[in-house]
Amino acid sequence: MSEPEELRQRAEALLAMALKAREQGQFANAESLLAEAAQFISEADEVETQARTARQTQEPQPARRTDQQD
Repeated sequence: MSEPEELRQRAEALLAMALKAREQGQFANAESLLAEAAQFISEADEVETQARTARQTQEPQPARRTDQQD
């Protein structure tokens, strides 16, 4: 499992706990759990963006032809 997937799973678990806390009237606890889940989702997005950028910079670019006439 990739790091972003693990981070999203943690966020999912926290969201479930936040829902349960909200149902029980623990609104401050629910807000805290939601904030923590949002942080995990943000980290997952950041890791994916960094990986995508790294792959793009490593891919060879096609050579430009210089013998074309306009």
